[in-house]
Amino acid sequence: MLLQLLDCLEKSKEISTRRAAILNVENNNKTHLALIKGFLKVKYRLVEEVTKKSLEEAQLAKLYNEIEKRKLHSKLYNARKNVLVSVSDSSRWLKRGNIRPRNEAVFCYIQDRNVFWGADGVCQHCGKSGKTVDHLATRCEKMLGHDYTRRHNEVVRCLHLLLLNRYKFKSSKRIGSHSVQEILDNEYAEIRLDIRIKTDVKIRNNRPDIFVLDKKRNMITLIEKLRKYDLLANELGLIYKCSEEIISYVMNWDGIVTKYHKTYVKRLQIPMNVEAYIQSIVLKKTEDDVKTENTKNILPLILNGTTTEKEPTINTNEELELKEEVEVV
Repeated sequence: MLLQLLDCLEKSKEISTRRAAILNVENNNKTHLALIKGFLKVKYRLVEEVTKKSLEEAQLAKLYNEIEKRKLHSKLYNARKNVLVSVSDSSRWLKRGNIRPRNEAVFCYIQDRNVFWGADGVCQHCGKSGKTVDHLATRCEKMLGHDYTRRHNEVVRCLHLLLLNRYKFKSSKRIGSHSVQEILDNEYAEIRLDIRIKTDVKIRNNRPDIFVLDKKRNMITLIEKLRKYDLLANELGLIYKCSEEIISYVMNWDGIVTKYHKTYVKRLQIPMNVEAYIQSIVLKKTEDDVKTENTKNILPLILNGTTTEKEPTINTNEELELKEEVEVV
């Protein structure tokens, strides 16, 4: 703020005698305003002229450097070095969501892997590996069939409701009360959810998460997190005599997404508030997965015992928060 004020005075001192006088008094008295550029040069070790842009870059670099020195708070920010990871899109739930402060704290701890149970902690499900966030969230064999599937199904349910509204199957905007149906068909589209699709040629991978046949555009869309349905898409294109596309909507258990994720979000026409809600749901289900069996929905954290008990929501209405519902545009 002082730097911007100083720049403003210096730029206008030739056309404004009042501002020139103010600047002269500040320089004579050697006030904070007059010495701000020298102070910033020393503090941030700047070689070039101090400008707003160079100062912002130096402040950001210093902040990242301090974070990277901390073992407990550097996981997410170290992802900046990965050319495939988008830290900005991975934090959309924090910027666009409307989540309680307690939940925000827990989700940030999870993204940083900043949750611990002591050096002797052993997974209570498999009894083999150490009790870490990575193990409990995605690697435990005992949790694969139910906990991880439940997290996956919550994402599918959000996308399913979005498609139903788009193709005029229904006009409901409440995700909390939405129940999915395996097959839906009307004059606009046919939607199938997690069922095997029969083809003339036997194809092993024939069960995508979501199958959409857009009858108006004459296009088939397969929404699936894995890139293994190319043969199925080609075969369906021949059967229905239409074009086909595969959209790999992938979100990691900690909400981390790649730089390509934004493209898939645009192709699916997902509103940003809904995308933020989906990320918060993924983090909430991950939180549930890493809870210890004796804590009764209380997540032990390393810092100050922050707890969370309510589902995240992007709706500020208290009644809708209790119903765990959110509006989907």
